[in-house]
Amino acid sequence: MSRITVNTSLCQKDGACVAVCPARTLALNEEGFPEEVPGSSCILCGHCVAVCPHDALTHAALPEKDFLPVCKERPAPALMDGFLMSRRSVRAFRNRPVARETLEALLEVARRAPTATNSQKLHWIVVEDRAKVHALAQEAVNYLRSSEFNPATLEQWDKGYDFVLRGAPTLVVASAPADYGWGKQDCAIALTFLELAAEARGLGACWAGYLTRIAALHAPLRQALSLPEGYAVCGGLMLGEGLYSYSRIPPRKPLSVQWI
Repeated sequence: MSRITVNTSLCQKDGACVAVCPARTLALNEEGFPEEVPGSSCILCGHCVAVCPHDALTHAALPEKDFLPVCKERPAPALMDGFLMSRRSVRAFRNRPVARETLEALLEVARRAPTATNSQKLHWIVVEDRAKVHALAQEAVNYLRSSEFNPATLEQWDKGYDFVLRGAPTLVVASAPADYGWGKQDCAIALTFLELAAEARGLGACWAGYLTRIAALHAPLRQALSLPEGYAVCGGLMLGEGLYSYSRIPPRKPLSVQWI
């Protein structure tokens, strides 16, 4: 039974829904209307419904109420470029929690990020309490003490400097099934969406590299995160109000590019 319904009185037979379907689930029939191809595998991306300007399609597995209107306004390139290049990794935070409503809004943006074959397998862990964030950093340091880690860096921790999670008031962790081959890529894209959405709201962020790497090696850290069985930590962001603002964009290495 087809999950896609076409209102033939609204359909203009322009074929846009067929053209944008990544799984080739749709084809035009003899009358020029789109119809679902028998035996095809729809990945529930919703492109067919979203692209139709005539509201001629509905999808049984994708409720109409869950579709959002597209933002037609696009920022000027100079404005967008300046926003992206002005992003900084924030490692000094104010001692203020990030509001739950703000975190929910950021996660709503992040869950709209693309995933391989629209799999949407990501699982999020949000640590809102600064003391809990610090406890996670301590667990990471416990692992580093048992490894051949730089003693000078560990000494910084002993002197009160949190080099793991930087005293952030909030930590957002993205995870995916350990046996899912695109987990790291999907999480990186989603976290980037979240980071830029946070920047737009005046928040600072920094990627939690230590936590991500140590979580793969240290079971007590995964347990402290309450990571679901069978899942792997693929990335994380420290999040909060930055203690300082920046006045300049630092230089970068020259562009390395090969034109073919």
